[in-house]
Amino acid sequence: MKILADANIVDVSALYEKHGDLRLMSGREIKAADVADVDALLVRSITKVNEALLAGSKVQFVATATSGTDHFDWPYLNQHGIAAVSAPGSNANAVVEFCLASFAELIARGKLALAGKTVGIVGYGNVGSRLYKALSSLGLQCKVCDPFVAQHGGDIQFCSLDEVLTCSIISLHTPLTTTGPHPTYHMLDARRIEALPPGTLLVNAGRGELLDGTALRRRLARAADLTTIIDCWENEPTIDQELLALVDIGTPHIAGYSIEAKRSASARNYAAFLKHFGLNEGVQDSAGLEAVEVMQVAASSASAPLALLAAVLREVFGVRDIDAALRAAHAGSSAAVFDRIRKEISQRREFAHFQLSLQRWSDAQRTPVLLRQLRALGFKLQEQ
Repeated sequence: MKILADANIVDVSALYEKHGDLRLMSGREIKAADVADVDALLVRSITKVNEALLAGSKVQFVATATSGTDHFDWPYLNQHGIAAVSAPGSNANAVVEFCLASFAELIARGKLALAGKTVGIVGYGNVGSRLYKALSSLGLQCKVCDPFVAQHGGDIQFCSLDEVLTCSIISLHTPLTTTGPHPTYHMLDARRIEALPPGTLLVNAGRGELLDGTALRRRLARAADLTTIIDCWENEPTIDQELLALVDIGTPHIAGYSIEAKRSASARNYAAFLKHFGLNEGVQDSAGLEAVEVMQVAASSASAPLALLAAVLREVFGVRDIDAALRAAHAGSSAAVFDRIRKEISQRREFAHFQLSLQRWSDAQRTPVLLRQLRALGFKLQEQ
């Protein structure tokens, strides 16, 4: 059997090399000639899997180590009987933690106060539902728009997109679609971007094309009255450098990047691979099996509960460093830097990996509310 894989897929050699001839490549460089005699193709979102890539090839199985599948040409795959799988939900916790750490960074900069704010969540799938749960555990109110989930009912109240867009904070977590009753391509078009109330915090950790980047750049250049966290961009990895200069936090599509997320996706894809080819081997998701890492949290001068929580999150996940690295790139090398940063943070750990020591904090700061919030977000706490 011949297997071609993106070299940046976690554990790919350990899992697959025993099953045949495994070849590793950069996902952006995979071309039709490379897959011509391949039986199984393992990719990430940066590889477009369509007729241009697969026509005339022997490929019968494709797996993507991602939740989204907008890089798959599903009609072509289905028409040609090519089995294709993804790993929905594998990176959901990582994306939620990115959003929270980004909020923490803005709090530290004095650009965000969460108390009393309502968060509008667009998309109530694996990420949106977990973000709702996390924010609710912090005492924040949320409004949710997801017409597909809403039609089946549920235990929360859904509202329209336009109502969500009146919230103080708006976070986008839908797949990218161009057809159907509720397409999400440029869901936030120029009209909706112009209508956002001044002071709105806009977060895109879904797909770059969910919003019109040109319209957002024009709004920010003219008024600079929105706060923005942009992880997903149109035309990745060649992103709009003018827009990057205007946003508050800009990162290279790394919200879902964590060891736990990558291992979970790899394990799920591997299980599908074994099933498809009739191979018999046990699969174990190794995410979270290592011993926890004890982290001594530095003393904080903050006193407000959410500011104290933000101090912890900034120390565990330094979004500011990723933002600074992306901004340091010259326009001519932005694409290469985009991919390099993504690779460099591949060892990021999720909150559940850490056992926190708050010994340097005062008794007044280590309140029952704060400790409860930290545990709700997955942290383990060292006994004082």
